[in-house]
Amino acid sequence: MGERTCRFLNTPEPAKGERVNYETRRGKLRERLRKEGLDAFLVINVEGSDRPNLRYLTGFTGTFGILILGEEIVFATDSRYTERAGREVAGLPIEEVKGRWIGWLADRLSSLGLKRVGIGTQTTSLYLYRELERQARGVELVPVDGWVETLRRVKDPEEVEQIAAAAELTDEGLRWILGRLRPGMTEREVALELEMWYRKSGADDVAFDLIIAFGEGSSMPHYVPGERELSEGDLVLFDVGAKVDGYCADLTRVVALGRPAPEARAIYELVLAANRAGIEAVQAGISGVDADRAARAVIEDAGHGERFGHGLGHGVGLEVHEGPRLSPTSEDTLESGMVVTVEPGVYLPGKFGVRIEDLVVVRPDGCEILSSFPKDELLVL
Repeated sequence: MGERTCRFLNTPEPAKGERVNYETRRGKLRERLRKEGLDAFLVINVEGSDRPNLRYLTGFTGTFGILILGEEIVFATDSRYTERAGREVAGLPIEEVKGRWIGWLADRLSSLGLKRVGIGTQTTSLYLYRELERQARGVELVPVDGWVETLRRVKDPEEVEQIAAAAELTDEGLRWILGRLRPGMTEREVALELEMWYRKSGADDVAFDLIIAFGEGSSMPHYVPGERELSEGDLVLFDVGAKVDGYCADLTRVVALGRPAPEARAIYELVLAANRAGIEAVQAGISGVDADRAARAVIEDAGHGERFGHGLGHGVGLEVHEGPRLSPTSEDTLESGMVVTVEPGVYLPGKFGVRIEDLVVVRPDGCEILSSFPKDELLVL
């Protein structure tokens, strides 16, 4: 299957909220409420605790907001965000929370006459659950698992465009920083320069703490950049991603500064073959286990199976790690419109590691690749 990159038309961008139908998203949840016999569903974002789900359902980008989703919909925030909410939360009246917010919420649930209210298990602390249960007398809190997260797995076309824009910026940033690499630079220095470039070039933020690993550090999949200086002969692993309009990208490439050792070239070619096998396997209807197996078999057949310890990939969207999972223990089946990573790796402790990661959109008959940075051979700087 040929690799493809996204193309964008030079059309003016609609105002925020015009392209995304938040009411349709909320309508899917309300339909589930009716099937489950619940009166309402709560999304509580307190200092970022459930920010992605609240943004997905309303467009709100602040760090404090509450959504009571029932036959009547209530959106509330405090005085720090009332003006922002008025601009971002289209079609919903904004209520202002004053005083202690848990007490306010308990009173509001009672005033709405709600009896059975769903509350997400993945983002609600035990303290909050117990305190709200104590104060909201006459209201039964019903723990529910992953309702919004499940909706978020399959992306709208608009979401795919936003992720593609983040991927495009991520690729551009990697090209920029490779042109600046010099012996003597530290990992931390490179990570900082690249993060600043992303922010200056239109990113909201980086999608995660950038991983820049020189030489032996690249053998640790979630390495933290430090003061290690770049030297001739090093492999350099970049695991990077920009966030654009709330949506994340994720890309990993490995390059060499100066002539790499033959073993490094051989491992690179092996991981590249596994990456291609994984991409070839990804399509709607395949299980996360089978997609993982397609890539893992390549590495196992070469005798390095024990050096590939993590799963093949994960979903990407408003969070850089979300469902589905592509791994030996996955319980997921891929659906058209999901956006996932394909990132096999081989890690030789104390020596080096190679991981090649692409971001792809699942389609009925294959996948569309959003990552455009070259990978066909080990790039030597």
